[in-house]
Amino acid sequence: MGKRSTILFIGIAAVIFVAAFSWWIFASPSYNVVERLPGMDNRPPQRQISDSIVIGQFFDTLGTMDEILPGSWPRFRGADFDNISKDPTPLAEQWDTSGPPVVWQTTLGEGYAGPAVMNGRIYVLDYNEKRKADMLRCFSLKSGTELWRRWYNVEFKRNHGYSRTIPAVSEKYVVTIGPRSHVMCVDPLNGNLLWSIDLEKEYGIAGTVKGKITPEFYCGQCPLIDGEMAIFAPGGKALMIGVECSTGKILWKTPNPDSLRMSHTSIMPMTILGKKMYVYAALGGVCAVSADGEDIGKVLWKTTEWSPPITVSSPVYLGNGEIAVFGSYGAGAARIKVSRTDSGYSAAVSEQHKASDGLSCEQQTPILKGDHLWAVLPENAGPLKKQLACYTKTDLIKPVWSSGKESRFGKGMGPFILSGNKLFLLDDEGTLNLFRIEDSQATLVSSHKILDAIEAWSPMAIAGKYLIMRDARNMLCLDISKK
Repeated sequence: MGKRSTILFIGIAAVIFVAAFSWWIFASPSYNVVERLPGMDNRPPQRQISDSIVIGQFFDTLGTMDEILPGSWPRFRGADFDNISKDPTPLAEQWDTSGPPVVWQTTLGEGYAGPAVMNGRIYVLDYNEKRKADMLRCFSLKSGTELWRRWYNVEFKRNHGYSRTIPAVSEKYVVTIGPRSHVMCVDPLNGNLLWSIDLEKEYGIAGTVKGKITPEFYCGQCPLIDGEMAIFAPGGKALMIGVECSTGKILWKTPNPDSLRMSHTSIMPMTILGKKMYVYAALGGVCAVSADGEDIGKVLWKTTEWSPPITVSSPVYLGNGEIAVFGSYGAGAARIKVSRTDSGYSAAVSEQHKASDGLSCEQQTPILKGDHLWAVLPENAGPLKKQLACYTKTDLIKPVWSSGKESRFGKGMGPFILSGNKLFLLDDEGTLNLFRIEDSQATLVSSHKILDAIEAWSPMAIAGKYLIMRDARNMLCLDISKK
């Protein structure tokens, strides 16, 4: 075929196509040609994500209170911040083969947020994946009936689950911090919203790494209520703030010239050398802020000598001006010595060690009972990995007792809690162990598989005769009383 013939053929084909297409459109078409509109292809509507988060915007009433039972666990680590229940209710000395009875069970969103308990009510800050919402959920301690929810939409990606933190509750207030550092204060009985703070928006410094508020694995800092004041450590523009619980008014702000950042630890009130202070293991260093008097909100001391990249376990006061601090991922632990000076206070690291060389804890905080510290050591703790171990507070290197290589507990990340001489230890996979503590020794008296758990890492709570525990998806209430 010649060049001229080829051009003629293409031209005729083009004319035929245009004519056929015009007839299909305008003459007697068998299909309707319409404008494509959103949703006509059965795809879900595309929602524009907004940065405007209305904290505490929604409320659901779900049930009525059945009975107010005795017992409380008002915050992370309990009333005295030591993870020891002082409740006088007699608890079982051991369990038979059926284990402690499960009173009720409920499903939660994926996460590790533990419960707080007050006046027969359980408070859990959950994350609802379908609604993409932080939810403060209130349950009956007796029956597990959900009473109400206060919630708000906030969207973020799953990163080892969602929720992390334990509410703080008093007779008049419940305070929460969500995974993205959103704070709510509500009435503990009816769930009415009193005030809120967006810590990211208020205290973040845009464009700076050290001005970032929420840690990579989301907020793990549990809120603190101290009398009529709530205390937070946002980092960024303010190292720490004090907020009036009744109004939400900022009472004081602690400057942050060293750009310390929010860690996964929680603020621990301590009275050191006769002075009450709020001690915080931040990213970048450890500090203490005055908790009372004319200098409230002022930095009393700080040290950058101890600064692991990730820290989850909170500081423990050992007495005599000494604090134990902990790091994750093999960082181990350190001892900080606080001293009084002519101008105030000073602090310095007096010793430190890797996880394989002494007391360490991946994410649970060790329990100090008398002169002894109890902890489940992490996977990177060498020969003692995943064992329950006891150390004296004067020697964080050499244990005085350990459970032995035949008695290891999950991945060493499950919670443990004390009541009198009874230590309850939950491994990652849902087996609850009951130990009897005598000075520096522990005897395993009972062990029972409660559920086939996934990452049972959340701190537990004891209120009256009940123990409340959870894994990544389920919360259970157990009757651990003496029959």
